[in-house]
Amino acid sequence: MNRDRLKKRRRSVGAVFLIALSVFLLTKRLAAIGAEARSAGDGEWAKSVVAAKKEGKLAVFLYQRGNIEAAVKVFEKQYPDIQVTVAGVPAAETGPRIMAERRAGKFLWDVCICGPTTPYAVLYPARALDSIKPALLLPEVVDESRWWGGKHHYMDPDGQHILVFLGTVDMPNLYYNKNLVDPREFRSYWDLVNAKWRGKILVLDPRQPGRQRVQARFLYHLPELGAPFLTRLFTEMEIAMSRDDRQSMDWLAVGKFPLCLFCGDIETARAQRLPVEDFNTYTWKESSAIYSGSNGTVALMNNAPHPNAARVFINWLLSRDGQTAFQKIMNTPDLAMESMRVDIPKDPIAPEKRRVAEVKYLLMDTPERSDQAPVAKLLKEIIKQ
Repeated sequence: MNRDRLKKRRRSVGAVFLIALSVFLLTKRLAAIGAEARSAGDGEWAKSVVAAKKEGKLAVFLYQRGNIEAAVKVFEKQYPDIQVTVAGVPAAETGPRIMAERRAGKFLWDVCICGPTTPYAVLYPARALDSIKPALLLPEVVDESRWWGGKHHYMDPDGQHILVFLGTVDMPNLYYNKNLVDPREFRSYWDLVNAKWRGKILVLDPRQPGRQRVQARFLYHLPELGAPFLTRLFTEMEIAMSRDDRQSMDWLAVGKFPLCLFCGDIETARAQRLPVEDFNTYTWKESSAIYSGSNGTVALMNNAPHPNAARVFINWLLSRDGQTAFQKIMNTPDLAMESMRVDIPKDPIAPEKRRVAEVKYLLMDTPERSDQAPVAKLLKEIIKQ
């Protein structure tokens, strides 16, 4: 009986040993594969840098806002052999200009950092973009554990053309005249449909390109609001519409309208000491969204004139050093931009505007939520002006 037990025990020990040996060998093999991959990646990276220096130039198309040009130009300090040319136009002109150039056979740009709408709605459908995934070479860039949510985020349905590298906590702008509105009366966007405010709300036309169209999409997708909120707002509240930011702020400041939705340029109004302020919507009942903003996506143009320089730039931009520099330069007291990397300092961002690890946010830059068509259809039905 004891001999049988001894045999069973020996067999168990042998089985455990074989399992442990298998795990050890598998781990060793995976480590070897990882080392081979890193070595191959390092070799490809070194070749790209040499080739990029030979090209000597890089052309980046930008959506012009804030310090974006200065942020991109930091690349030149790291790679002085590569001269950076930048150009940019207002949001509504970006897509038409790039596509007009391409139709004329002019492939002038290597990289596009031009907001979410142009890459998604214009460049991607026109097949003007190359996959960015093969261009990601640096191990620290490829390592998705260093990014929010433990992965790279892409706007396009293929998940490989429009990479989202900024994700800032954001909500639709709602401003008020301090002489006419008590902000304590508001705890939700739903408070806008209170009969008290009928005929007193100014809205920047969300059917027009720009911030207003994007922020209407926010309202459409926020689970607590959606189509029911937009429908009531535009069919019950006798909304006044404007297509001009400056005019809208003037009307708000003089009290023609006490509330303004989707308006901008509040920084200038504050500097002029006008009686306007924005609601702290981040503390309201609705879920908070995160959004790439005007400069938070990067796309690789096909037929790029300097493909190696483009590859080196993209890896630098997405690297720890690149994102640290970009985030630091782009943040101002009035404009928050937070990198999707989670391994860099977030000191430049005001504490109340930083992502919080425990909070569940609505990511706006997904293929489903980037599609403007359902929002445009609803707005056409409910806005009669």
